[in-house]
Amino acid sequence: MPASLTRAAASSVSNSTIAIDERTIHTVRSSNLPFYAAVWEAAKSCSGLVGFEKRFYWDTPAKGRSGRAGKPRRTCALVDVVARGGEEWVKVSTVTESRLLFEKAKAGWENEGSDDDSEGDERGAEEGDGIKVGSVMINDVAKVQISDQNGRKFDFSHKACHQVEDDSDDDDRPGILKTALDLQKAARDTKVNYKHPRIRFVLPKISATPLPEICSILDSIRDTGAIVETSADLIRSQESSKTARELDSVFQIVHTDLSNPLSTILNIDCTILLALVSDLSHQPITPEPWFHRAIRRQIDMEAKEHLLPESLWPAIVGRDLLCTRLAAKRMREIVQTIGTEAEKARTAILLGNDQETGIGAGTSDELQTPEFDTSDNLCTAFQRYSMHPVPANWRLPIKIVDEEIDLADVPPIAEKVKQHLSEINQSVFLWGWTRGYTTVTSNRTVVKTIREIVEAEDGEVLGPKVWMCAVARSLVGKEKGRRE
Repeated sequence: MPASLTRAAASSVSNSTIAIDERTIHTVRSSNLPFYAAVWEAAKSCSGLVGFEKRFYWDTPAKGRSGRAGKPRRTCALVDVVARGGEEWVKVSTVTESRLLFEKAKAGWENEGSDDDSEGDERGAEEGDGIKVGSVMINDVAKVQISDQNGRKFDFSHKACHQVEDDSDDDDRPGILKTALDLQKAARDTKVNYKHPRIRFVLPKISATPLPEICSILDSIRDTGAIVETSADLIRSQESSKTARELDSVFQIVHTDLSNPLSTILNIDCTILLALVSDLSHQPITPEPWFHRAIRRQIDMEAKEHLLPESLWPAIVGRDLLCTRLAAKRMREIVQTIGTEAEKARTAILLGNDQETGIGAGTSDELQTPEFDTSDNLCTAFQRYSMHPVPANWRLPIKIVDEEIDLADVPPIAEKVKQHLSEINQSVFLWGWTRGYTTVTSNRTVVKTIREIVEAEDGEVLGPKVWMCAVARSLVGKEKGRRE
């Protein structure tokens, strides 16, 4: 190939590469990538990550004809990062200080001048030289002067930025403050674990010492109850964190910390006792024609995710475990009625032999010998009935306690809660509530009932601490109508 053609080809390739690079750079710059990068950075500072870009709703009163109240309008606010199991809402904004100044002047700030108001210009010049950000001039007396494309000048002074409780039209407020007010309204209509979510604003492009006009906006956001973090706060947070930035470490940070909401002493519900001894949790089970569909579904779930090593044991191991006498009695009755021999053996190890009913006696003779008196040896005994490695620091047996319930130690709403609970659920949930212990359960229906009653109260009334196990396990049971 002639040298001239070679050079031409090389030049063509080079120009094509440059064109592609320029297009790529333009695409990146015009996309939301910087915003999503900021959201990801904010997510890495969280724990108990629930999700991204979640919408939360509240009802806005609507006016009908003739000034009468109309049907409430459903309004929503977008939260960029939902963390701490839903207790924290993070809103990320990459708005710049210059943009905020324009918004502040454009949206609800009193216009003190006009096209030909030269006096205002002279006042601004006399009272201070000011600071110019883009085409926006900020002077010493908190005036904002904006010039349009035709050279016309307008003076604005801030007026009512701190009136965050005003229910009037929000069009007179900067966009980021409107967002803060919307999130405040949504949080007031939302409760997670009996509390309203905490709102945190992350503003990576706002400096540590912004102009006074910017500070007034940030203060107004804080007046809604939100936490505001600027670039300096984010830098300090990153410097204080010694965690490596590898992807695996990041996922470890944002993954829900199972031990976080748990007390050092746990109150174990009957549903969890069943899950701890069920054959479904400890060994492969071949589906039988007579299995209930719920059992079949649990077999499929266990095949995808092992309940004990991946969920339950990480939550309860290393803590003292208690259960009420009524819960233990009901558990033993169920196991004695439909449990397999392996399930009866696990129950005997988990709770010990019941001297009153005899349930558990004879199913594991080794428990009667002194060599199985310690938790370490009980774990060894339990290992014989499980394909999963049993944690050595699992504190067995679970201690059975008498449920003495005094509702004087908890909020008055407990009396109403009591009316909606069965005898066994009263013994479990009310007892745990009065003691301040976390109740570990998979009884979603009861937990929902309790929270609906407590969260309907005004303010933040704290109900019982509960850790919900996402899935339940039943005993395999015996074939109905099986012939001998």
